[in-house]
Amino acid sequence: MKHDEATLALPGATHRVPHSRSVAGIGFDTASAVHTRRSRQLFGTVDPRTLALYVIVLNVLLMGAGSTALVMTSLGVMWVFLVLTTRSKSWISWTIFVLVWIFCCFLLPVLWRSTVSAFLVFIAFWMFRFAGVFGAAVAAIKVLDVTRVGAVLTQLHAPRVIYVPVMVVVRFFPMAVRELRAIVQAMTLRGLNPGARSAVRHPIRTGEYVVIPFLASAARIVDELSAAAIIKGLGAQKSRSNTQSSRFRVGDALVLTILVALVVWRASEVIV
Repeated sequence: MKHDEATLALPGATHRVPHSRSVAGIGFDTASAVHTRRSRQLFGTVDPRTLALYVIVLNVLLMGAGSTALVMTSLGVMWVFLVLTTRSKSWISWTIFVLVWIFCCFLLPVLWRSTVSAFLVFIAFWMFRFAGVFGAAVAAIKVLDVTRVGAVLTQLHAPRVIYVPVMVVVRFFPMAVRELRAIVQAMTLRGLNPGARSAVRHPIRTGEYVVIPFLASAARIVDELSAAAIIKGLGAQKSRSNTQSSRFRVGDALVLTILVALVVWRASEVIV
């Protein structure tokens, strides 16, 4: 039986349901697609260059020597973007994670003065900053329009050594994640319940039921992307063209305004 099939046992009969991947993943994929469309409608189609600048600037501000107020404001900006671009479960989990480490960094030493609390302060100081970096990347990926990435690289006349790796990253990994989720959901329909606990207790079975089908799906994805690259004329000697024009939109103005305000704040701290 292939990994994309499931057998449902009913009283008195047994029916085979093909393509359980679609049955298991349709709710998640539909909800995710609807949420992504809503976030893009809210922000407009943000230019990939604006998103790249957004991630770089917030990384520098969070990992730099800025004031605590600036770092907290940057985290607040990131929280707003996550609320607007991700599902409630995602941004609530991120918020709880950040608040726990902020508590360990600033309030725990006041309530409990010990060597353990001092050690936790050191860890927490970096953990909520790394969480902010991760949140910025997630929010950018949720708003990113993959079709515009290739158009922007073509307009910039990016060399092939840059164009190919970037397009592989933005196209392969989202498809691979969807395939892995579909495989896990198909295994769950069979009652196998794959997960971290199952991988530790039964690593061979996990490799057989999850890893091997995922590697087969990854190979198929690579073949499809290679065929798509050939159709799009990636290996042609002539210069490529595109049908999408990159324009300055409302989403770009909103993101750049916030980034300029944060950079001015940091510059004022350096000057003073």
